[in-house]
Amino acid sequence: MLVLAGCSLPSTNSRPNPVPTVRTEGEGVKCPGTDHGIDEVQFGWSWCYPSTWKFQERLQPTTLPTGVDATFDIVNDLPRGEDGSGDFGFLIVGTYQIGTATDLAAWISANIGSDEQLTPIDWGNARSAQQDAQGRRFAITASHVVEMDVRGSAIAAEMGKRLATWKFDRDGRAAAASSAS
Repeated sequence: MLVLAGCSLPSTNSRPNPVPTVRTEGEGVKCPGTDHGIDEVQFGWSWCYPSTWKFQERLQPTTLPTGVDATFDIVNDLPRGEDGSGDFGFLIVGTYQIGTATDLAAWISANIGSDEQLTPIDWGNARSAQQDAQGRRFAITASHVVEMDVRGSAIAAEMGKRLATWKFDRDGRAAAASSAS
C-alpha cells in the first residue's frame, strides 16, 4: 500500500496540451488570395509566393559576406498548356551579418563594391532597401542584410509583385552568423 500511495495517476481532465516549440514553414505568414508563405525563422524573414510553385530549398554558408545563402530551384507547376506552365527559375536569398556598417550603402560598399549603381526600393518592412542594375535587391534590417537574386524572368516578375509581403524580423533573434556556424 505504501508503494501505491507514492504514485499518482494523471487525471483525464487535466491532460496537458502540447505546444509546438518549432515554428513550421509558412506559419504566421498572411498571404493574399491563394498564395502560400515561407517563414525562415532562423534567418528572420518570411514572404509569399504563388501556390502553383514547387521548389527545393538548399542552404549554403558563405564567408564573403559572412552569412547563409538559401537557394530555391522553382518550377511553376500548372497543367500543361496553361499560361505560365513550366516556368522555372532560381532564387537566392542571402542573409548576412551587418558587421560594422551603419547603413545599407556602407554595407554594400564594403561587401559588394563601391561602384554599384543602386536605386532605392520599397521591400516589405526593411529599414531601407535598394536594387542594382541587374535586379538584385538588398535590404537592411535590425539584425542583418538580406540579398535577393532571382534568375528566370517569369519567376522574377512574380517575386517583384510580392515584395510588399516580405516581413523581416525586427527583434534581432535571427542572425545569419549563428546559423552559419
